[in-house]
Amino acid sequence: MARLLYIIVLFVVSLLVLKYVRRKIDERTNKLNQAKLNQSKQTGAKDMLKCEHCALHIPKNEAIRQGDRVFCSLEHARKHLE
Repeated sequence: MARLLYIIVLFVVSLLVLKYVRRKIDERTNKLNQAKLNQSKQTGAKDMLKCEHCALHIPKNEAIRQGDRVFCSLEHARKHLE
């Protein structure tokens, strides 16, 4: 009987430790995700534009504009306008 009680207590303690570890992992993951979200908001990386030549999506601050058209590189701008 004592052996069964020992196994039950060990099982309950294991579950509590597992729950604690999962909570800490979730907290760390949430902090990292929030940091990435804040960083993308600061750099303006959330605003994406599509290249007219290859349809690649690039950040707004890295886009090359020729009039109202948007390109991912000078090479694509030249090729498209030729």
